[in-house]
Amino acid sequence: MKRLPRRLVLGLAIGLISACANPAPPPATGNGAPARGGTVVVGGLGDVLSWNPYLAEDQTTVEILSLVYPSLAVEQVDYQDHPPSFAPSLATGWEPSADGLELTFSLDPRARWSDGVPVTAEDVAFTFRTQRDPDVAWLGSDAKDAILEVAVVDAHTVRFRFDRAYPYQLMDANEGPIIPAHAWGGIPYPQWRDVDWGERVVSAGPFRKASHRPQQELVLERSDGYWRDGRPYLDRVIWRPMPSRAPLLAQLLTGDIDLVNGLDPADAERVAADPRLRVVGFPDRGYSQIRWNLRRPHLADRRVRRALTMAIDRQAIIDVVYLGRARPSVGPVISAMWAFNRSLQPVAFDPAGARRLLAEAGWIDSDGDGTLDRDGVELAFELLTNSENDLRQDICLLVEQNLARVGVAARPRFVEWGTMLALETGGDFDAIVSGWIEPTLIDLGPLWHSAPPGEPTLNSVGYANPEVDRLLEAAAEAATFAEQKPLFDRIQELIVDDQPYTFLAETERLVGINARVRGAVINDASPYFNLDEWYVAHEADVR
Repeated sequence: MKRLPRRLVLGLAIGLISACANPAPPPATGNGAPARGGTVVVGGLGDVLSWNPYLAEDQTTVEILSLVYPSLAVEQVDYQDHPPSFAPSLATGWEPSADGLELTFSLDPRARWSDGVPVTAEDVAFTFRTQRDPDVAWLGSDAKDAILEVAVVDAHTVRFRFDRAYPYQLMDANEGPIIPAHAWGGIPYPQWRDVDWGERVVSAGPFRKASHRPQQELVLERSDGYWRDGRPYLDRVIWRPMPSRAPLLAQLLTGDIDLVNGLDPADAERVAADPRLRVVGFPDRGYSQIRWNLRRPHLADRRVRRALTMAIDRQAIIDVVYLGRARPSVGPVISAMWAFNRSLQPVAFDPAGARRLLAEAGWIDSDGDGTLDRDGVELAFELLTNSENDLRQDICLLVEQNLARVGVAARPRFVEWGTMLALETGGDFDAIVSGWIEPTLIDLGPLWHSAPPGEPTLNSVGYANPEVDRLLEAAAEAATFAEQKPLFDRIQELIVDDQPYTFLAETERLVGINARVRGAVINDASPYFNLDEWYVAHEADVR
């Protein structure tokens, strides 16, 4: 099995984030042409914590550094009907070998680092060595496990050699930005964590670092040496970290910042009511759920878990908590993904059926106190979530009410994020309301493959189904997406039947943006997916 995938690991700290969209086309300026110049101010909860992308451990840093360091290709947001495709970036194209064991990339000869040095195949090879080095200990190194070698063919040609043919070769080769061999190659890897990388930024993206006052302001300015003619249009982009969501919303409403990525549904209504602002919403690649600890005797029974799901009014959660900006979740693959089993349906809300199923499992109210019991033990448990997330706390309260109606006592408990993670990692919980970000690389193993005691795993609920294990291992060895799809379909059927989670809702990402910002394609790939095409409209053009 692969180690914990980086896309999923980075999702842990932010709980619920993004997915596919058909964003509305951006308004044009009065004459229909992008305007050059201007500044856009972005507000967020995070800051760049390291200017070396291979020491980054948070999503904000990864997203911002993607504007500074180039990638071979750009993953597109088109994974609804097929695996995601890729558009050229630093690489103008790529070609697989006849046996499927090699992938050769042709680099854009115009590409230059910000100090004027050409970007070459040696930079790609150096990046690969960095990604695999144990002293660097990059979180995403598992993406390179099947890559045997990255060979320099000539200055603008580089060849990746794999240990086998498999569906995600291009995605794995592309994972991680390219870094400058000439500027960083002389620093021994064991010293990397002691270096001030903010003083060593050599960029090759559309923007370069201008200034950075940690936790106050970060400024990127247009890179005049960017090899794509005419871009970017903006002079600079400014990030202003905030301690909480309240000042973010306030400054968006006053016009002091231009964009907030990740509004709460209630805040989105306030933003939408302001004629100077607009809200862009799109289906999120995240889903919320209740994770049941299958090591608890009363939750080890599949009938009990299914009954609990049947007793929870998920549509009420969508209407009350998410204000309608979500849809019911079905299983471990989101419904917008190509690998989703479209024959599956959400478990129906059926409190009467839940009572019957619980009775079948031996749970009855023998003493008339309103709570079901069996062998002198009440059907009661703690419902845990993190205190920083108001939406999840509201979900806990609604679930408490729902389950009480069928005789189940769920007792909400709200703790700090780090405490919740420690409790989950140690298996010291009954049930957790939380969320995952669905990676575009379909790898269900880390969450659903059984794990020996003591082995690091994201399968914190202790789920173990031998048939699911077998199918996961077969999917990992499949050579094509076509071979994987029926395996994924059957895995989803088994997991939904077992209900180790109650799958609650697939959420919607809400972005507030000032109407003066034009050309922005807002989607789940990144809040800054096409930042080099953004521009600021003239005041007379803002309606």
